[in-house]
Amino acid sequence: MSDKHRKHFERGARVSAHCASYPEDFPSNSVAGAALARLNEQLAAIETLNVAKATSMSAQQQGSQGRRELRQTLRSQLATIYNTAEIIGRDHPEVKGVFQRAQSDKSDQTLLAVARSYSAAAQPLKTRFFEYEVVADYFDNFDANIDAFEQHIARQSEGEGARVASNAGIEEALRIVDEEVARLDVIARNKHRNDPAKLTAWESASHVERPARRRQERSNGKREGDGGKGDGNTPPSHTPTQ
Repeated sequence: MSDKHRKHFERGARVSAHCASYPEDFPSNSVAGAALARLNEQLAAIETLNVAKATSMSAQQQGSQGRRELRQTLRSQLATIYNTAEIIGRDHPEVKGVFQRAQSDKSDQTLLAVARSYSAAAQPLKTRFFEYEVVADYFDNFDANIDAFEQHIARQSEGEGARVASNAGIEEALRIVDEEVARLDVIARNKHRNDPAKLTAWESASHVERPARRRQERSNGKREGDGGKGDGNTPPSHTPTQ
């Protein structure tokens, strides 16, 4: 959740807690009570969406990391198969040209397609590869890596899609939260117009926190406002003597 979203969510939570502290002012059978019910519903939805977003981001990260690691492994395995096949082809013409050099397209989808084609082409030629000291489980490992690579691609894509959907859901829920807070704000200010204590409590609950100005911005403002005299640490500007 972004800082802006968090501030609006926290305001909604404060408003909800305030209303719960004064149930007589926000009865369930009133306009205020209905607005409060909708507010609480959206706050609960946001919490659920935040969990879903965290889960999707984790899946996306895991998919990305696994994809990155297997990308290098598959490229290395493809190079081994190609280089070995080139030598085998000199002794066994039927192998010559079976495995095409990897394409210049470096996308993962192309890598996956090439790996699948190598795997299929290698099936009837495994014995030849073994004769040239390719280990017995090489192609089993190769196939397992292809499957894992494809799964990581899918996992990253699904995680990204779920994250985008969660973000959209949070945006919409926060829009409704702000709408209900605005409705309650009008009601509370009208109701507590002659009750300073409750009005102050309401204003405290319903305000949106503003980001503090950065120290550097305050320092710059001070220097700009003191006629160029500085703060005692920075010498004032001057025109060099000719």
